[in-house]
Amino acid sequence: MKAKLRGHHLICLNFFRGEGYSEEFIKNIYSVVAKEEVEIVEGPDEVCARCPYLKDNKCSSGEYTDEKILFQDKEALRLLCFKPGRVVDWELISARLPQLLEKWKVQFCMDCGYRKVCFGQM
Repeated sequence: MKAKLRGHHLICLNFFRGEGYSEEFIKNIYSVVAKEEVEIVEGPDEVCARCPYLKDNKCSSGEYTDEKILFQDKEALRLLCFKPGRVVDWELISARLPQLLEKWKVQFCMDCGYRKVCFGQM
């Protein structure tokens, strides 16, 4: 089975530690990352489907705007050199992270509410 994931989740899920979310949301993420292959999609994905902030197919979080999430997706795909519709495995995604992680952290993680969950103290 393939997970269907949007751009920024290709990067962010590599740092998921099973905390910072509701129990139901954590279970969903574990089921997503257990899949060997990932089909890259545009817009809401399998993670978003269980998110309480997904309203009318858009992110309604107070911390993020839908425009910001879409920009993160676009930038993640650019940095990873992937396009929507491509099928990849976690190994390929992880292999590309070292080259882009510092840029990603500076651009997106510094003001993210989950940074302590992902990286401890930053």
